[in-house]
Amino acid sequence: MINKRVSTQDPDHFTYGIGFALNLPNTWHGRFEMMGGGGTDGSLNADPQGAAGVEVGQGWAVAADDGGHEDNPANAVGGYQDDDANAGGSAHFAIDAQARRDYGYNGIEKTATTAKQIISYFYGLDTVYSYIMGCSNGGRDAMVASQRSPWLFDGVISQNPGFNLPQAALAEAWNEQVLGTLATSKDVNGQPFIPDTFPQQDLQVASAAILSACDALDGLVDGIIDNYHACTAKKVYPALASYTCGTGSHGSTPHGGTCLTSGQVDGLKKIYAGPVNSRGERLYSNWFWDAGIWTPPTAPGAGWQLWNVVTAPIPGVNTAINLTLGAGAIPMIFQTPPVVTPVNGPTGQEAFVFKFNFDTDAPKIFTKTAAYPESSMDFMAAVATDLRPFKARGGKLIISSSVNDGIFSGASIARWYRHMNRRMDNHATDFARLFMVPNMAHCGGGAATNNFAGNELKAITDWVENGIAPDRIVAANTNTTSPYPAGGVFDPRVAQNFPTGGTRPLCVYPRIASYKGSGLTSDAANFACVDPNFGRGGDHDFDDDDDGHGGDRH
Repeated sequence: MINKRVSTQDPDHFTYGIGFALNLPNTWHGRFEMMGGGGTDGSLNADPQGAAGVEVGQGWAVAADDGGHEDNPANAVGGYQDDDANAGGSAHFAIDAQARRDYGYNGIEKTATTAKQIISYFYGLDTVYSYIMGCSNGGRDAMVASQRSPWLFDGVISQNPGFNLPQAALAEAWNEQVLGTLATSKDVNGQPFIPDTFPQQDLQVASAAILSACDALDGLVDGIIDNYHACTAKKVYPALASYTCGTGSHGSTPHGGTCLTSGQVDGLKKIYAGPVNSRGERLYSNWFWDAGIWTPPTAPGAGWQLWNVVTAPIPGVNTAINLTLGAGAIPMIFQTPPVVTPVNGPTGQEAFVFKFNFDTDAPKIFTKTAAYPESSMDFMAAVATDLRPFKARGGKLIISSSVNDGIFSGASIARWYRHMNRRMDNHATDFARLFMVPNMAHCGGGAATNNFAGNELKAITDWVENGIAPDRIVAANTNTTSPYPAGGVFDPRVAQNFPTGGTRPLCVYPRIASYKGSGLTSDAANFACVDPNFGRGGDHDFDDDDDGHGGDRH
């Protein structure tokens, strides 16, 4: 452990410190990888093999940390925990200002620095190449490192990054409040019961409606919207109208698997537009319209449904990730000072989410106090666009992101990349490349070509060590049959042309994959990466700032 201490700020006087593990292979080839964390951290990976799962076996030294706190006394560090069900649950650590810093950025920096010292002592040689790789909060860890500690890593892989996580948390509350207006019953905590608002068959209809509007925009009807920038509300809204029960052309029975209620359609429009305050000012980002709103049973993953609606159905209990993991983080981590709430009950974490005020609570992601001198955006966010120190050192950055994974907006990371490119004199691709993945659920899964971690790892090492920049990364689908039904609400060509068990290229943003017109649609060799020539305006305005302060009206 690094900096083990007993907190004086935490009323429970829990023990805190940065727990870490380091794997040192018998035969070492000079590479070191720091693994990013996940969620609110708090559980040490005692046997880190690498984010791609192969690194130690290939002779890498690999480290992982616990984010500066532990959520179970039986975890690898052992003997203590920092959870309190009556005061924040697994996010209780955020009551301690130093624990917040360790979670936000300090844990990665201290662990990587210490690990390199141990490596030098153990092998008698210094690390030749240093990397960091992680997804979700681990992707945020990676982007934070490139901005705060540009000297620390030569290569950075950031997957589905929560790079502006406090702002994304505002969308979590926004989405649940919108869905709450559709609820017809209460859960055990007296809050709107969300699972019934969008049953799986309704999400399937929503996916079909979006595909009917936009699937052909990339030249191939295959269940994948590659030209996501062209899939605007102007195109999607008429399709949703066509699939509205009673007034559309796809039936009139709510929840019957052919249409959506008018309330559901209005709710989707409000969610996809993104959270705003009472003045209509944007607080986070809008969202790309993506077919991955439905996660087929044969292609499971933490997609839109699991984050927003339900994970494991339990009568009377809200299990959506936004209302479990998210509901703990929103009051404790993303408010300053933290709002200490019990996990359950009528005044618990769920209640805080459903009563969240977008005029008075949302600005508190920027608040600083004497006891908490860094705001949530200060210690969590990786929104800087001036990456000159990282570039000057020779650092290389690969970001891969779902187009819409249900928790982090693909439109937001794409907009950040465009602003960063502009700040870097339109030469971002010299050192940083973004790859967008349609349909993929959060950190994998979904009806997508989502298996590419090994190729991504090779891409960053080739770029760092050999100067070979990746123009495309080949991604595979692992389904044995199409996850889409051959008919029903879907165009039959969707199941026919989906890359079942095959490959597709992930292209360097803003290029998109385009079918060449012949050959198997499940072979990446038959697709080119082309410029879609998207311009300013539309749903995804280049000049939106997404800074959470408002100022952009929608």
